[in-house]
Amino acid sequence: MKKKLVAAILLSISAFTRISAEETLEITADSAVQAALDTNASVKKGAITLNQAKREYKHAWNNFLPEVSASATGTAQDNSLSATGQTRTVSGGMSASLSLSASLIQKIRLLKESYQSGQADYEDTVRDVETTVRKAFYSILYQQQSVESYKANVKSYEKQYEQTKTKKERGLVPELDLLTAEVNLKSAKLDLKNAEKDYYNSVIDFLNEIGLETNPAETEVVFKGTLDDADAFTERENEPPTKEKIDELVDNSPSVRSAKSELATAKLNKTYTATSSYLPSLNLSASLSPFEKTYYKDSGETVDSDSWSASVGVSIPLDGLVPGSAKMDSVLEKDDTIKTLELELSDTKKSVRTQIIEKIHDIEISNETIEERKLNMELAKKTYEMTEEAYSRGTKDLLTVQNALDSYRSAQVEWRKEQYNLISYVLDLENLLGLESGSLLKN
Repeated sequence: MKKKLVAAILLSISAFTRISAEETLEITADSAVQAALDTNASVKKGAITLNQAKREYKHAWNNFLPEVSASATGTAQDNSLSATGQTRTVSGGMSASLSLSASLIQKIRLLKESYQSGQADYEDTVRDVETTVRKAFYSILYQQQSVESYKANVKSYEKQYEQTKTKKERGLVPELDLLTAEVNLKSAKLDLKNAEKDYYNSVIDFLNEIGLETNPAETEVVFKGTLDDADAFTERENEPPTKEKIDELVDNSPSVRSAKSELATAKLNKTYTATSSYLPSLNLSASLSPFEKTYYKDSGETVDSDSWSASVGVSIPLDGLVPGSAKMDSVLEKDDTIKTLELELSDTKKSVRTQIIEKIHDIEISNETIEERKLNMELAKKTYEMTEEAYSRGTKDLLTVQNALDSYRSAQVEWRKEQYNLISYVLDLENLLGLESGSLLKN
């Protein structure tokens, strides 16, 4: 019963790779990226944060708006010792106040820096998602190639089995050769089922990653792309970058840009804190009560009146000038933060420089490896074809054919794997440099 259940599961997995679904979903690298960007939680959160920073910066002018309030009051008074006796008063008015200081300019600059930094951070988040999705897409293509290789293996072993069976019937080979051919065929079929299972699971994970709610059992998923994109990149004239070019790449990389932005924000914070602590501020206030009506109950008289007031004041902070005061320590803390961030920026530049050089080196080696792997695959293919032909004529034994076939399939998989490696290196380099994902592969 257990064996039947396993067989049923493998059969359903195998059926997925055949064209038996009622619907077809075609996925390209670009469409997968777009689907992921439409559904990815990090991208959506980044957009919310960016919109908030944009709103705060665009509305920075509201710092020059006064605080305005309106009031309405009613009072009742009863003083038997006073000549006025009982009174009833109703009044209404408005008041406004505004405080202006040099730190407002720095505050607006901080809002601008925060918005620009948030915009760059959002672009980095989008690029990270794009890189991850594209690498996963090409990984799917690599697994497809592996499945196709296993399918070709099964066909080759089926052919060997039939040839060996015919030779056995003619008495040209021993019983052991036929048994070996049968074992090879069954082993190849099992390898194919395992490869199809892994591919099926990878497709499920990928669809979930890009946010597509599709059941592969009901929809045939077709991935439109090719690992030969690596060959197009390999055929270019890619000269090693000069020191000046690497310096430029380092300065423009997202990691260095982020470190620079953090340092710029710290310097603006220091200036903002210093201006708030040491420079005077101008305080304006005004109030107007155009309506006030007082009713004297004893005399029955009603009196109308109005009033207004305005004031201008200058506030000069002095505690910031005292050594060891909280405000002075706050400014000194900002200095310490700036020094720390300057060190971190220097370390970031060194780290990015190292990563760029390593990634370029990986790409150069992978370029050469692809050429070697392709030549080796073509040689192994030719060797297998010649060996198979010799086996059919009876000049080679079954084991030699099997070894030649294994060598050919292995060389084919290694070539495809190196193609995927190169594509991954290129995508990582694009992300490291802040380039559009896939731009180096397209152009």
